[in-house]
Amino acid sequence: MGIFSGVLCWICFFLLSAKAITAKLHFKNIDLIFFKIHKPVSLFCVIICFVHIFYVVPILKNRSLFVVISGITIATSMFLLVCLCHTIKDQRKKLLWHRILSVLMAVCIAGHFITYIIDFNNYKQIVANIEISDINLANIKDGLYTGEYDAGYIYARAEVEIKDGMIVSASLLEHRNERGKQAENIINNIISEQKIDVDAISGVTNSSNVIKKAIETAIKNGQV
Repeated sequence: MGIFSGVLCWICFFLLSAKAITAKLHFKNIDLIFFKIHKPVSLFCVIICFVHIFYVVPILKNRSLFVVISGITIATSMFLLVCLCHTIKDQRKKLLWHRILSVLMAVCIAGHFITYIIDFNNYKQIVANIEISDINLANIKDGLYTGEYDAGYIYARAEVEIKDGMIVSASLLEHRNERGKQAENIINNIISEQKIDVDAISGVTNSSNVIKKAIETAIKNGQV
């Protein structure tokens, strides 16, 4: 829903910006259409922006700092734009601030989108390159070990207890994900099969692999 609402915000901004373009090019009939839909589209854009914020706030830790900052700037600019359009009486000042904030939003939206694509591609590359080592548990000292693995959009920190060359228990201390909650069931399979590289949980392969990698990192801390 976060991606869908973000796309809707982008479409709304495009429709709102199109009015300035058609007015500049003197396309009177088209400009009149955009003028009529300007207010309802603006209202819808504000609403869908709040919907987008509602869905992305829980996963902000998984995003780069620039994505977060640009998103905050976009939302702030939109809020100021709406407020100024209803409070400034001087038409010249209103138009000036409208242009300044619109340009700022356009720049931040472009940066927001580009950075998101870069982050997402990096995440896909990281999870695609995850390899699980074949660890001989007999070489692991008894103890309680922690390990973590960060793939960008998915992060896991695990705690594993080893005793007499066996995985006695394993738990997740933290698991940041978006739709990979079900992957946490893989811990039961790891314990029952006494190996890390078990089959991924269907439908949540990426989270499964990140969790396995975090457990592997933890166990490696106990290698003799």
